[in-house]
Amino acid sequence: MTRHIRIRESGSGLDARVLLLDDVAPRSAEALWQIAGAGGVHEAIHAMWTGPEISCPIPAANLPAQLDLGNLPLENATSFPEEGDIAVVYAPANTWKGQPPFGFIDVGLFYGRGARLLMPMGWVQASVCGRVAGEDLAAVRSACQSIRRAGVCRLDIRQDS
Repeated sequence: MTRHIRIRESGSGLDARVLLLDDVAPRSAEALWQIAGAGGVHEAIHAMWTGPEISCPIPAANLPAQLDLGNLPLENATSFPEEGDIAVVYAPANTWKGQPPFGFIDVGLFYGRGARLLMPMGWVQASVCGRVAGEDLAAVRSACQSIRRAGVCRLDIRQDS
């Protein structure tokens, strides 16, 4: 079964169709599918440390109630996401010094080459569980550069048919 989600942001014109990678990251893809199924708009920002990434940290309290992140394994893991990758990192409360006092899942939209998950606390690995449709990459790159210049944005993440 092939599943897609769509990530949109009105100010930049971002409209990315994303193929979920159920074959290599089934649990992470399912988590993203459930987040998209709940609908909603989530605050995001251009990442500071990782390079060409729009980072969308979603607090655990804003996630679907049935979503079980407690046993979310690393799947299709990398510290060097590629252009077009959608990668998730789950951080339970108090995982890192300086983290907010709650758990969250970060949905990263990587739009260019040279990304690396080297954070102030050290190297992090993410589960690559989605891939932006090839025909959307150029427009996604342009929209994400617009978000970088504008600052905080709101991503609308939904299931796509």
